[in-house]
Amino acid sequence: MSSKNLVICDREREFAVRLADYLGRRKELALQVKLCDCPEQIEAIRRETEVDILLADERIEFTEGELSGISKVMRLSAVSAEAEDSRNRIFRYQSGEEIYTKLVEALAEDGMGELWNVRKKERGKLVGVYSPVHRTGQTAFALRKGMELAKKQNVLYMNLETYAGIGGYFQEEKRNLSMLLYYAKQEAGNPGLLITTIVKGLKGLDYIPPVLFPEDIRTVTASEWMWLFGEILNHSIYDVVILDLGDCVQGLFDILKACDTIYMPAADDRFAASKIYQYEEALCRQGYGEVWERMIRCDIRRTAKRKDSGTDGSV
Repeated sequence: MSSKNLVICDREREFAVRLADYLGRRKELALQVKLCDCPEQIEAIRRETEVDILLADERIEFTEGELSGISKVMRLSAVSAEAEDSRNRIFRYQSGEEIYTKLVEALAEDGMGELWNVRKKERGKLVGVYSPVHRTGQTAFALRKGMELAKKQNVLYMNLETYAGIGGYFQEEKRNLSMLLYYAKQEAGNPGLLITTIVKGLKGLDYIPPVLFPEDIRTVTASEWMWLFGEILNHSIYDVVILDLGDCVQGLFDILKACDTIYMPAADDRFAASKIYQYEEALCRQGYGEVWERMIRCDIRRTAKRKDSGTDGSV
């Protein structure tokens, strides 16, 4: 899609340059950022191109005519306290990430998410990672696979387990997958845009912080999951989305069927084999035999010696 134009009008030149540099480095933005420090310069810009978004120092005064035709006007404020029309004001003395988040949320609320929507020539790929065998290092495997793919593509990792292990692989974050699930339940909004305000990085791999409460995963229906995945695959920067799936996900077999590639970490003992056999039977009996046929098994060799190889069935 063609780029849109954001103008930062601020008398603090150094601040404006830093903010423009930060926004310019956001790889998901189809956005051209221009700088100026007075209304006259905005007029000069508008004679050459359209201004879609104006982010201006609140101390700069504009006439109604000078703002005419600009889709969104927001003010940079030196006061952090809630003020009148605070939805269109951004506290300037905070990180670029926080300013960006506030800007995106305001645009989304006004139904202007399409300004930054990413349109791709091809739909992204969905990669599922799931095993009926526990304690096989499924999450570690999914993350490694994601990091490997992220060396050449834009990859997003999503953990869909009820207990992802906060404090282990992932830190507790207030902005997490639950925010996307809110939109999924309504099947509305722009998750692809919202992701840009939530996503974190791990060794080159983008990931969405997992939910804090199990019910946030359990209550999402299969159709809501599929809507969310479709929005991300079609309207985000990501070429690949990796799903680290748990047993409590509604519509698990339908999600696996929708995946372009499916990996199944598995142990190499008879107890694990019995679980895998039962899983295969369940897929075939419920009409998902094609899922089993496309499953890529990844054996996780156990290196720890068991006290009693004949009785230890911990999998």
